[in-house]
Amino acid sequence: MSALAKSLDFRVGSSCCPGAFYVLPSLLSYKVERINKVPIDNYGVWVAKPVRVSAERSQQDPNTPHIHLFYDDGSGGNFNNARRASINVKSSSELSELVFWLEKDFQHPIVNQLRGREMGFHQIPSQAGGMALDYIRGNLIDLSKGRILPHDQPGTLDDIIDFVMPELQAAINRNATVYLFGEPYNDRQGIHDIHMNQGSQAQFKKYNGVWQDGGVIIYFPDINLFSAIFLAFASQAVHTDEKTGHGLPGSQNLAQLLEPGHDEDDIIISDDQRVAIVAALVNPVGGENQADFTGKPEMVYLLNRSTQGISLGGWSVLNKNDEAHTLSDDIWLAPGEVRSVTMGQIPLSNKGGLISLLDKNGNKVDGVSYTQEQADKEGELVIFR
Repeated sequence: MSALAKSLDFRVGSSCCPGAFYVLPSLLSYKVERINKVPIDNYGVWVAKPVRVSAERSQQDPNTPHIHLFYDDGSGGNFNNARRASINVKSSSELSELVFWLEKDFQHPIVNQLRGREMGFHQIPSQAGGMALDYIRGNLIDLSKGRILPHDQPGTLDDIIDFVMPELQAAINRNATVYLFGEPYNDRQGIHDIHMNQGSQAQFKKYNGVWQDGGVIIYFPDINLFSAIFLAFASQAVHTDEKTGHGLPGSQNLAQLLEPGHDEDDIIISDDQRVAIVAALVNPVGGENQADFTGKPEMVYLLNRSTQGISLGGWSVLNKNDEAHTLSDDIWLAPGEVRSVTMGQIPLSNKGGLISLLDKNGNKVDGVSYTQEQADKEGELVIFR
C-alpha cells in the first residue's frame, strides 16, 4: 500500500483522512448540456482480425503517407478478401509530426463494452457514457506522456513507423482482435480517421467534434490483455470546446505540451495538472444513492500539487456521463493539501467509469478512469496516484 493510500485511510469505514473532510451543503449538482457538432460521418468501431500490414515510406509517399492494416471481419473485401484501415503517419500541415501513445496494458471501462462484440462495423453515438473515444474527455491517456515522432527516418526507433508497425504485426502473429475506431469509407471497404479528431486548425477545422476520436485497441487472447494505440497530429489543441471540438483560444497544442519552450508566449491555458485526482470512493458500504442511505457518500479526493493555494469555486467534477458536480466559492485548497469532495446526486458507476476535474472556465485539469474490478470492493478507495 502506498503512503498516499495509508494517509487516505484505504478502508473507508473509519474516520476520514487528515486534511480531508466532507463538503456536503456547499456543492451544487447539474448535468452538462451538450449540443454536439459531429462532422465525422458514421463514426464507429470496426471489429476484425488483422491479416497483414504495410507502411508507406518517404520514397513511396512523401506528403500524405499511411500505414495500411488489412483486416477480415468474415465478410470479405476488395483487398484480397480483406478491408483496409488507413492510419496517418504524417500531417500535411506545416507541423508534420504525429504524437503517439502506446498503452501496453490498457485498463479502461471501455474494454468491458468491447468484449464479445461481434465482428463487423458498429456505429457509435458521439456522446459520453458509451463506446465513443475522446482523448481529452474520455481519460484514455495522459496527454503529457505522448511521443512526437516524424514519419520516416533512417535509424531504428526514431520514427512513427518504427513504433506502430511492431504492435500491429504482433496483433497479426498472435491472432488478436482489433477494434478500429474512426470513419468508414463510403464504399465500406475500409476505415480512416484513426486518430484524434478535434482541436485541428485551418482547413482541417471543419472535421472537429467531441466524442469522435479514432484509435486502435487490440485484444490478445493468449494473455487475455488489451493494448491500445492512440495517434494525434502535433498541431492539435490540448483544450477544446465542449460543443464544437475546436481548440480553445490560448490553448497549447500537443507540440507545445510535449516540447516546452515552443511559442510559450502565446500560451494562456496551461495543462500542468495543478490539482490532481488522487483517489475516489466509488462503492461505499451499503446502498449508496438510495433515499435511506446513511453511510459514507461517494467521494473524490483532490490534491493541490502546486506551491500556492487554489480556490476551487466554480470548478466541476464530472462522471462518465458528463454529469457534473460544481464546487462552491468557499472551497479552498492549500498547497499540498488533500481534500475530499462528495458527489451528491451525481453517481459514480460501480461498473467502471471516468472522473474528470474542470476549472471554472471549463478547462480540463485532470482526469482518471477506473474499471469494474477496481470498484468491486465495497468501502475501499480506488487509488489513482
